[in-house]
Amino acid sequence: MASRRQVREAAVQLLYARATSPKEQGGPEFWELVNDRNGIIFDKARVKILVHFQQGRVDTATKLQTTLIDCSAAILAADPGEKLARDLKSLCAAEVKWADTIRSLSNLTKADLGGWRRDLVKLLREVGDLKKQRNELLPKTNLFPPLEYNALVKIFAKLDTYDERARMVHFPQNYPEQRDLDHLHRLLAEMKKLEHETVALVDQVEAAHVELDELIDQKAKNFDFSRLSKVDLAILRLASWEILHLPDLDNAISINEAIELARSFSGEEAASFVNGILDQIAKG
Repeated sequence: MASRRQVREAAVQLLYARATSPKEQGGPEFWELVNDRNGIIFDKARVKILVHFQQGRVDTATKLQTTLIDCSAAILAADPGEKLARDLKSLCAAEVKWADTIRSLSNLTKADLGGWRRDLVKLLREVGDLKKQRNELLPKTNLFPPLEYNALVKIFAKLDTYDERARMVHFPQNYPEQRDLDHLHRLLAEMKKLEHETVALVDQVEAAHVELDELIDQKAKNFDFSRLSKVDLAILRLASWEILHLPDLDNAISINEAIELARSFSGEEAASFVNGILDQIAKG
C-alpha cells in the first residue's frame, strides 16, 4: 500500500509537471519515474521469478549443442551451401548466451551493480527473437532422418515452454491467474493504486487553485508571488488545500510534511519559506 508520504511526493511531482506543461497529465513515462523505487523492487522480484522459471534452460541449450553435432551430416545434406548449418549454430550460441545471462543478471541484481534493469528488459525482449529464429529454422529440418528431426522438435518445444514462462515475467498483467506471479501482481497493484490516489488528490488541489493562490499570495508578505518556483508552489498548494479542506488532519502534520518535501525538492531555504507561509495560513 502506498504511504501518505509517497502519495504526497507523487502529488508534488504531478502538480509540477502539469504546471510546467499543461498537456502533461501523467503518462507512462511520468509514472515510471515516480515509481522508480517501487520499480526497482518490482524488477528485482521479476529477476528472482525469471531465474526460478528458467531452471533447466542451460541444460536444454547445452543439449541443443550436442544434438546439432549429432545432426551434422543431416544438416549438410539438407543444405550443402552450409547456410542452415551457420543459422543453427548462431541460434544455438544465442540460446546458450541467453540462458547464461540469467545467472549473471541474478548476481548483478543481488549486488545491485550496473545497469541490470536495462539488461533485464533487453533479455526479456530477446525471447521473441529466439522463438522467431526457431520457427523459421524448424521447417528447414523436416527432411532430416526421423530420429534427428524428432530430437530437434522436442528441444524446440521445451525452449518454447521456457519462452512462455519468460513472457509471463515480462507481461505479468496478462496472466492474472498465474499464482507464481502473485507477488508481481501485488506490486503492480500498489503502483497503480499510488497513481490513482495521486491523480485524485491533485485534481482536487487544482480545482481549488484560484482560492489557494490568492491565500498564498496574501500570506507571502513582501514577496512577489510570480517569483515562486513551480515546485515550491506545488508544495504550498498541496499543504494549503489540506489545511483548508481536511479538518480531521492536524495542521502540524501537513506543515511538517510540506517542510520535509520542500527540503527534499528545493533545499533548506525553501523549507524555511514554506514553513512561514503555511504557519500563517494555519493561523487563519
